[in-house]
Amino acid sequence: MKSVFKIIKSTVILIIFLFQIPSFSQETNNCNLRKSKNNEINAIDAKDFECLAKNTEKDKLVVYTFGIWCSPCIAHLDNAISIKENYNVEFYVLLVDNESEKDLIKKTIEFLRKKKEDINIVILKDEYGKRRNQKYKNFLKEMTPDNFKVIDGMSKYIVYNNDGKVIMETTWKDREEDDWRDDTSVLKKKIIPLLKTQ
Repeated sequence: MKSVFKIIKSTVILIIFLFQIPSFSQETNNCNLRKSKNNEINAIDAKDFECLAKNTEKDKLVVYTFGIWCSPCIAHLDNAISIKENYNVEFYVLLVDNESEKDLIKKTIEFLRKKKEDINIVILKDEYGKRRNQKYKNFLKEMTPDNFKVIDGMSKYIVYNNDGKVIMETTWKDREEDDWRDDTSVLKKKIIPLLKTQ
């Protein structure tokens, strides 16, 4: 009888412990994300980001749009990663490539993981369009609030609050007067004032 009681007690303690561990998988499971066609990363849309923002225990959710073929994206990547490391945010790198581009996606994931092993990488769902540019523009039209202009261009920061609302979206026009290789001033003016340090 004592051994049965010990097993029940151990099981109850284990269940309580498991429910108290916050994790990326719990957040994504709450949002019912699906794996991309190459099954390495999750495919995502505007509603998924809204759900992730509502379910994060962090202060904000920040998305950085990225393509390995995009020179500004690579030039600004270290600054983007610094947001994840220094501020209380849930951070995602969003790829806009087609889900079927397996070799390109694999190369991109490897590149990003070398920069930061635990980085959250997601890809835009192909349901937005057949071509990369079309997909991206359709996504931006859906997620951009009325108080921002829909301006495409990569190396974009999108900040969500815990209500799942976009509160900031940067564009290439924000760094028009600066050297395109350095987005530090954009971060200082537009992004960092919205974030809490860890």
